[in-house]
Amino acid sequence: MLRLHALSIGFLLPFALQAAAVDLNDISTRYEDCIRTNPQKLSAAAVCAEGASESAKKEMNRVYQRLYLKLQQTSQEDAQQLENAQKAWLIYRNEHCDMLGKYDGSPMYTICPMKLNIDRVAELQLLLDSGDQGF
Repeated sequence: MLRLHALSIGFLLPFALQAAAVDLNDISTRYEDCIRTNPQKLSAAAVCAEGASESAKKEMNRVYQRLYLKLQQTSQEDAQQLENAQKAWLIYRNEHCDMLGKYDGSPMYTICPMKLNIDRVAELQLLLDSGDQGF
C-alpha cells in the first residue's frame, strides 16, 4: 500500500507541480522582474532571491500547516512523520545551499534556498492535494 502511494506521488508530481505552479510562477516572475531591473549586479540578485525566498517560505509554512492539521485528524503517526521530514528537509536545504555557496560563490547562498523553497512548496502542495483525492 505504501509503495502504491509512493508510486502515485511519483507519477502525479509533474502534474501537481504544474498545478501548484500558479502561485509559484508568481514568485519566480517577481524574482525575474527584479533581476531584469538590476542587471549584472550580484547584490541585486541576492536581494531579489531573498525576497522571492521569503514569499516561498510564507507559502511553504501555510501549506505545511494545512497538511499537518489534516494529517493530525487522521493519523498522528503520519503528522509526526511529516514533521520529522520537514525538519530533515530544512537541515538538507541549509547544508546543501551552504555547500553550493562555498563552491559556486555568494549568489548561491540566496538563490539556492529560493529555488529549494519554491520546490518544497510544490511538494507539500502535492501531498495536500493527493490526500484530497484519496491517495
